[in-house]
Amino acid sequence: MKLTASELVAIVSGELIGDKDILLTGVNCLVEAKANEISFLGSLKYLSEALKTEAGVVLVASDTDASKFKGKNIIKVENPQYAYGLVLSIVEKERLETIEKNIHVSASISEKAKVGKDAYIGQNVVIEAGSEIGDNARIFPNVYIGKDVKIGKDCLIYSNVVIRENTIIGDRVIIQSGVVIGGDGFGFAMIGDKIQKISQIGNVEIGNDVEIGANTTIDRATVDATKIGNGTKIDNLVQIAHNVHVGENCIIVAQTGIAGSTHLGNNVTIGGQTGVAGHLKIGNNVMIASQAGISGNIGDGKRMGGNPMAPLNNSIKIRVLMRKLPKMYQDLKKIKKTLKDK
Repeated sequence: MKLTASELVAIVSGELIGDKDILLTGVNCLVEAKANEISFLGSLKYLSEALKTEAGVVLVASDTDASKFKGKNIIKVENPQYAYGLVLSIVEKERLETIEKNIHVSASISEKAKVGKDAYIGQNVVIEAGSEIGDNARIFPNVYIGKDVKIGKDCLIYSNVVIRENTIIGDRVIIQSGVVIGGDGFGFAMIGDKIQKISQIGNVEIGNDVEIGANTTIDRATVDATKIGNGTKIDNLVQIAHNVHVGENCIIVAQTGIAGSTHLGNNVTIGGQTGVAGHLKIGNNVMIASQAGISGNIGDGKRMGGNPMAPLNNSIKIRVLMRKLPKMYQDLKKIKKTLKDK
């Protein structure tokens, strides 16, 4: 990466205060950054580090008092972390461009599969009959792609991913290592002591610009499809069950489990270690705090938390009161004893 500060300010749509001609060749944290590197101040609790940093340019919030940064180059932006992410994406793009666009000799690709132009297919990748891989896809070693899978252009699929038959994946999707897409949903029925497997014959459909974190699992539908909407970001170790529908631009944090046939609206945020029961309707713009237990429908715009779930403000109050229960119990015993003595 080689950028002048004036080029950088155009990329991040900011306001430069300082030397517009300084050359920047890397990114780093405030403490480690050198004179040719870019860093950012995401919180005022790190202000002392920002004032001492050697970074060539520091990205700061638009309301920052520039007088505190005398002698330093700063760029004021709406969201420093977002702007820093734009810079990091440039570095990442350059890294990916160093990967040769070829198909390794050890890859096993069916004659009935199609691979788009400028694709990278790594060692020991398996692509079954009827599958289609889009242009400029990068598929790293040891990935398995089953029959009749459709993968869009500019996708990144890292090592040891399994994508089962009939899955449909959009453009610019990133799938981290260890992900399993299209495994059987957990469907069984019982009569007496006999358990009958309910065959899962649906598929998974994933939209554009989705990212799926390491070791996440997304089960195929019993019938129809499990769906992930455009722009949704899913963290590591998330379980999404059969026939779940996740809307657009959702954020689902690590160790969340969503049971079968639950539907999430758009712009839903779910904190880590949350359990969501099956057959629920979660509205648009909902925020669910970490470690919640969601057992009922949630309307648009609600903020929920706790287990059992409650409006977030009430959930916080309940947790605060729970810490006081031992003292409250001792006080209650004293009151009962006093009343008994009387």
